[in-house]
Amino acid sequence: MAPTNPTVLTLQKMPYDMLSLIVSKVGATSSVDYVNTILTCKKLNISFDNYFVAKDLDLQALVQRPREANNYKSLMESCLRRNNVDAHYVQGILEYFEGKNIFIGLHHLRVAARRGHKEGRFIYAVLLMSLGIADKGKKALTKLTNEHGLATVECIWGNVRSSLNGIDLQMKKVYHQSVAKMTPGPNCHPPELKTACSACFHQYFLNEFVNLMMGLQPTVEVL
Repeated sequence: MAPTNPTVLTLQKMPYDMLSLIVSKVGATSSVDYVNTILTCKKLNISFDNYFVAKDLDLQALVQRPREANNYKSLMESCLRRNNVDAHYVQGILEYFEGKNIFIGLHHLRVAARRGHKEGRFIYAVLLMSLGIADKGKKALTKLTNEHGLATVECIWGNVRSSLNGIDLQMKKVYHQSVAKMTPGPNCHPPELKTACSACFHQYFLNEFVNLMMGLQPTVEVL
């Protein structure tokens, strides 16, 4: 009896949903790899409008430079419809800081924060503190810091600063008022040490944010 020839399942013969899921996993790891995959095998015909692709597509390039998203409106609209977490962060930054749409911006950043986006969690917490919603903001920042440590949160803050490069930032009166209300207690380390500790890191990051809004450079380091 002649041996049975195994059936070879090519990509094109896979069920469309399965193929979409596979391609979306590629896109979730790297948008560059996703584009290369589509260009290499045009018969796949799985665009960023696809539910799985739009939902999980890695948008780190836009996270680092949100203003570039203005050149990819169709991509952003598709990703936002599918609740892509990076897209919500990028849209939140653009709406709040560039479009001056505070409530819409906070909505998108809140969605990103709730879905675990680290930069989204950080800036949403700091914005809550800067707008006078101190307790809620401090609670969110404390949770992020407990999970990742002060040093990592400082790196996250660096990423957020990079996201804000090139955006015309504006100072608000409420920011100054919030800083005044969150002055560290007398038991905190002397301010001349120019560091932040576990007792005052909320104030530290709020100060750093306000300094950035005023166009000043970072002044202290985290312990």
